[in-house]
Parts: sequence; C-alpha cells; structure tokens
Amino acid sequence: MKEWLAAIYDGTWWRKKSARKMRWQAASRYPLPEREQLEQYAEAFFSLADLFQKLPCQKERFGDAELEQLLLQVQETACAGCARGMECWRTNYYENWNVIFHLMDQLELEGEITQEGIAQLEEVCTLPKETARAVTQAYMKQRSNLLWNNRMLEQRMAAGEEIYQTAVLWRTMAQGMAGSPRKEEKLSAKIWPELRSLGMELGSLRIVQRGEDGAEVFLVLRARKKLPVSAKTIAELLSDCMGEKMRPAWNCTAVPGESFETFHFVPETRYQILCGISRITKDGELVSGDNYAFLQKDTGRIVMSLADGMGSGVGACQESEKVIELLEQFFQAGFPQETAVRMINSCMLLQNRDQMFSTLDLCMVDLYNAKCDFVKSGAAATFLMQGDELEVIRGRGLPAGILQQSDYESLHRQLGEGDTVVMMTDGVLDALTGENGEEQMKELIRRTATPNAKEHARRLMERVYLLQKLQAHDDMTILIGKIWTK
Repeated sequence: MKEWLAAIYDGTWWRKKSARKMRWQAASRYPLPEREQLEQYAEAFFSLADLFQKLPCQKERFGDAELEQLLLQVQETACAGCARGMECWRTNYYENWNVIFHLMDQLELEGEITQEGIAQLEEVCTLPKETARAVTQAYMKQRSNLLWNNRMLEQRMAAGEEIYQTAVLWRTMAQGMAGSPRKEEKLSAKIWPELRSLGMELGSLRIVQRGEDGAEVFLVLRARKKLPVSAKTIAELLSDCMGEKMRPAWNCTAVPGESFETFHFVPETRYQILCGISRITKDGELVSGDNYAFLQKDTGRIVMSLADGMGSGVGACQESEKVIELLEQFFQAGFPQETAVRMINSCMLLQNRDQMFSTLDLCMVDLYNAKCDFVKSGAAATFLMQGDELEVIRGRGLPAGILQQSDYESLHRQLGEGDTVVMMTDGVLDALTGENGEEQMKELIRRTATPNAKEHARRLMERVYLLQKLQAHDDMTILIGKIWTK
C-alpha cells in the first residue's frame, strides 16, 4: 500500500496510466501491423482463387479440336490400309464425316456401333468393319481424355474453393484483431485497481466483439503475491465491471502464476444442450460405417454431426471418419458451418479415387439465443420435437465428394426450453416397414420421449431394433439433443 501511494506522489503511477491511454488511442487511430499483414494475405488469396475460377469449364461433348483429332486417328488407322487411299475423303468429305458423326452418336447412346451403323458405312466405305473398329477405338480414347481433363478441372476448382474460403477466414480474423480501444480503456480503468487489490498485475487487455453474442475478453495477468486467486474469481470481478456474466473459457489457465499469462473469458450462455447417442453395427460387420461427434466452442455454439459412409464395413467407416475429422478441424479453426461443408466437399473430391462417399448431417445450436441451423448433404431426415409438434426436416443434397460444387441444404429454426432434435442415419428409417416410415418414426419418438437425452436415444433404438426382429440389416445411429435453460 505504501509503495502504491508513493508511486502516486512521485508521478510513476500517472505516467504508466498515460502510457496505457496513449497505446489505446494509437490502436484506435492507426491500424495494427498484424491486421494489415493478414488483410494483404487475404487479398492475395482472393486473387489466386479468382484465377482458379477463370479456368476453362468442363466439357460434356467433344469440341472441334477433339473431333479433328478423332477424324485424323480414323484416317491413319483404317484408311491407310485401303486401296482407294484418301480419294474418298477428297471427293465425299462431308458425306463421310456425316456418317462417322452418326456412329459416334450410337457409341454415346448405346455403347457400341449397331448393324444399322455398319450398313451406313457400307454405302460410303469399302472397309466398313475396319472403319467401325477404328471409330470405336478413337472415340473411346478421346472420351477417356475428356473425362480425365474434366477430373483435373474438378480438382483445380476444388482447390480454388479451398483457397477462397481460407481468404474469407483470414479477412474475418483481420477484422477481429482491431479490438475495441474505447471499451478496453474503460474496462481497464475499472478492473485495474480491483485486480491490484487482489495482488494481480494487469499487463494488457483486449476485447474482441463476436457479433450479437457479446464480447470475449483476453487479460494478460500475473500474480504479485502468493494468493490463491482463481480464474473463476477473476471472471466474477470481470462480470461486475462489464455488467454481464462472464466465465473462463475451456482452455483458460486455472490460477495466475508469477509470470504473465493470457486468460480468456467469454460471456455465459443462456442455454445448455444435453446429448445422447445409441448405435448398432450391421450384422456381420466388425465396425460401423457411421461416425458422429459433439463439438463445442467458447463462442457458445455446439455442433451435433453425423456422417454415414456409403455401404458398410471398414471402407464406409474410413470415409465417414474422414468427414468427421475434417469437420472437427475446420470447426476448431473457426470456419462457419456452411463454409466447412464446402471445404469438406472439396477435400473429398480431391482425394476420392475409389468412388466412396459419405453423407453429412449437421445441427448447430447457438446457446446464447437457441437459434438452430441444419445443414444436410445427402443425409436422412431429422425430427424436431417442440412440445406436441413434430417436424420432419429433410435434405435433398448429394453426399460429399460427388459433385464439384457442394450440394447441401441449409435450414434455420428457433428452439426453446425442452425442444428435442433427433438425428439418425438412413439405416434407422429403412428399418421401419411400410410406406409411411417417417410417420411411424414420429410415433416412436413420442412414445419413447423422456427428459434424459441418453435414455431417449436408447429407448428409441430398442424399438427400432425390435421391429427388425433383432437383426440389423444396416448400420444404425441415433443422436438426440435436448435444450434447456441454465
């Protein structure tokens, strides 16, 4: 206490306070060099992504260059051994070309040249069978080259999509680095003496605004006295200074030490979600082709994800596992859910050589306002129970990795106290006999409903398994989430 009073009288305390104020004023007036650097990176990647988007489009049919090459191959193969040589092409060029064009149509539609095509060749060619064989070989070769070029273009476009989404993320990060200088200055003036009284020294303070959900606070602190001051105590102090309830982030250090450390605090959420899972593997398989994950971040958002690999067994498990792992990485990195779906589709398209695909089903809940986003890419229906009402949420997209552009459907709903989200793979719905499988599932969800999410998932799976006479014809997975206020 005497040291503090002495610092006030000799001017040391006021000089330190003025220096801090000047730093905040400079931060509000001049851009941070780190922010400028990130924005430059983002602009460079936007330009690079634009180059990828300007690549030639995919071709569904042969162009003039491919047709000319095909015709040249036919002439070199079939016409070179003909006694007439190239005379027929000089005298009846357009008639001959018209016949070969019809033969290619037959190859595209039926996969082979018919007897009708051979008859057309006999009218203009002395070696109809040899010419038909040459046309078939040249067509297959050009078709293979066309498909290969399209595949290369797909991969380049997928890489361009990843580059673009990375640029978007960097720009978002750059905007968040600016902080809130005025708020930081006011909060520092309030919390600095309180921390001082607890034996804490404040090195720096940063406030990062997160949209409508409040702001995150980063405090760089160290303990000047050996007092057991926990992060929870600092969060309570911070809540009083900010006028809103704050809590330590999941990765926040528990107790300040003698050296400076960064403490991360986030606004307390209004809602919580309790999740339950129930799974059954297909009979005869060692592993399930379904994979799932519950992901939660300090931003107050939780994601329930479900991936169903096409088929069953180890191959299907590997594909769905790739999707879930990529989702976890993108989610932890801060990508929005729709951006993550696009990135996953690009990654699966780039590496998918065995034609193995996986569906993707996402349910993201904002625990601050209970807003819910559903993203479906080839996934089975999801059921939303709100009171006595049960809504079926369907998706019409294809599994990840099939199309160049990600094919998914995004829907938005407002949840409330006691609402239940029931997600499942197609093996569960297919287990219900009859044409009205979704109506049967609604009735089963109502009959097995309980406040406990884990118990609800277990009961529902038991009913479905009994309907199959205890024989699982496909992998079955049920995820249930119930939302409650804290």
